[in-house]
Amino acid sequence: MPAYALQWAGPREQDGREPPSLVNEELEACTEVQGVGRNKLKRFLLEMRVHSIAEMDYPLRQAYEKYLKDEQDIQQTDRYLLAYDRVKQYSIRQQMQTLAGRQQCRWQMGDQVLFIPYHPDQALAMEFDSVRNKSNMVWDFTRTCPLTLKEQIFTALNAMIDRFKEPRRREQKLTGLQYLYDFCVEAGIGDIGKMDGQQTRQFESYLDGRTNSTSRKEQLLPSLNFCRKAVFLQDEEIRWDANVWYLERLHLPKNRVNPSGPHSSISFLEIADAENRRYAQEYMKYQVGITGLAVSTIITKYEGIRNFLVWLCERGGAAAGCTAGQMDEYIRELQDKRIIAKTYNEYLVGIHQFFRFLAVRGYIGKVPFHLEYYQKKMLPRHHDRSVPAEVCTEMLSKLHLLPEHLRCMYLHLWCLGLRISEVCTLKGNAYSMEGQDAWIQVYQIKMKNYKRIPIAEGLYRIMQVYIKRHGIGPDDYLFTNRDGGAYRSATFRYQMKKFCQEQEVEGGEYLFQSHDYRHTVATMLYDSGVSLQGVRDYLGHNYEEMTQQYLDYMPMKIAKENEEFFRQPGNSLASCLKEGGKDG
Repeated sequence: MPAYALQWAGPREQDGREPPSLVNEELEACTEVQGVGRNKLKRFLLEMRVHSIAEMDYPLRQAYEKYLKDEQDIQQTDRYLLAYDRVKQYSIRQQMQTLAGRQQCRWQMGDQVLFIPYHPDQALAMEFDSVRNKSNMVWDFTRTCPLTLKEQIFTALNAMIDRFKEPRRREQKLTGLQYLYDFCVEAGIGDIGKMDGQQTRQFESYLDGRTNSTSRKEQLLPSLNFCRKAVFLQDEEIRWDANVWYLERLHLPKNRVNPSGPHSSISFLEIADAENRRYAQEYMKYQVGITGLAVSTIITKYEGIRNFLVWLCERGGAAAGCTAGQMDEYIRELQDKRIIAKTYNEYLVGIHQFFRFLAVRGYIGKVPFHLEYYQKKMLPRHHDRSVPAEVCTEMLSKLHLLPEHLRCMYLHLWCLGLRISEVCTLKGNAYSMEGQDAWIQVYQIKMKNYKRIPIAEGLYRIMQVYIKRHGIGPDDYLFTNRDGGAYRSATFRYQMKKFCQEQEVEGGEYLFQSHDYRHTVATMLYDSGVSLQGVRDYLGHNYEEMTQQYLDYMPMKIAKENEEFFRQPGNSLASCLKEGGKDG
């Protein structure tokens, strides 16, 4: 009896004899395989002392391929391996009809080799039928490496199978994941979640040596991030020690997250020193879990802290041992970059808060610099950002060239002066009609509250047609990304800038900025006689000082007011001259 067959021998009967083989009977019942293919497979299974086709698996498939080549002198084995696979798939379908069979066929990692075409969900397995002989169909979990790594690869594998249905993209993801598995085993990495920046770059180099083009590498590399995310999202407890956090897992309250914003993760990969990275993770855990600040605010502050820690790591410094001299050197470098005073001060405040956190935790004795010594004075400066009337006219004349969703989004900027984050997160229940008046209710992410303002009836009707045409429900986003979430504000800006360039708006000189339309609407309202308080309420500000920053072309407003003043009887200069002549 061959050594390989020993592991396939079924249980012996009480008298020491082996139970009778069911292979003949089972193969007769499997009508999908006939002729030579079935005969060769039957001979092989009997020689290997296989008692039932239920025992067939991938290692036995490999043995069958070797058997065909070595003993049958058949080098083109594809048709015979296909027969093997069809029998195995038939066996799986039979087993899935019973509770015991489903338990036996359960898709689980274990100390075994998994072959995707043998997945218990045979509808899914057949999606891979045309690529079953590719290496990324085989997942060897018998390899010598930490169990944690195997579990993470298995988690990512299942997520990829569920997520990607387009064959080409799925092939890229699976191949990239397989290369990642190989790399981690060879490099001795036991936890993908804790891969640092250096190991990430090593993986990129690893792909360079195994791909023949830059484009192929760029197709495979995203599998690392996909694996990190899948593992982070599915771990039983939040992995605060992971080097990339994915905000989706943190289940933050609605008022802290901008669904249309760019922030979906927090990365610590750039911080090379492990201790500095741990301090950053602890500080961000506090910021996310305790402070209640908006995610965008937290990440903006963190970017300044991260840049400082990267600078410190490059010089071999540690946050816990940072000196006043090091801080002075770093701050002077910041000053040389000519960052505007507001941003510069925000960087310093963020770094100061980070050190205060370390001091409270007992990692350092005191903050190594005095904030007030380095802060810059901020002088208020108004920037006129309103979009010229001729540009608005040109944009409207070319609006029909845009896709429908971009047309509707632009109209909300031009008509209402909404923030782009508010436009991207509008839902189907935002609009209402009361009598002859149309209204829109907008959730202001920045202000963390709702506002309700009147809108033009024309915009209301356009949006009702759009909602009906696309079957949008009351709680559905009006404008969605490819994953069904809120439209990304960055995507909208990119598409509009590209459109303006291609259509040569203002002779190709116009740079689209969504927030400029907020200035335009505010200035137009105020110039039309709406009070400052009325403009404030329309924009949704809390303070009039903020609203004043949106009122542009004030010299024009003053000139207009002067002209109206001197038109009044008794206020004109000519009247004063006449009166002077009479009296004099």
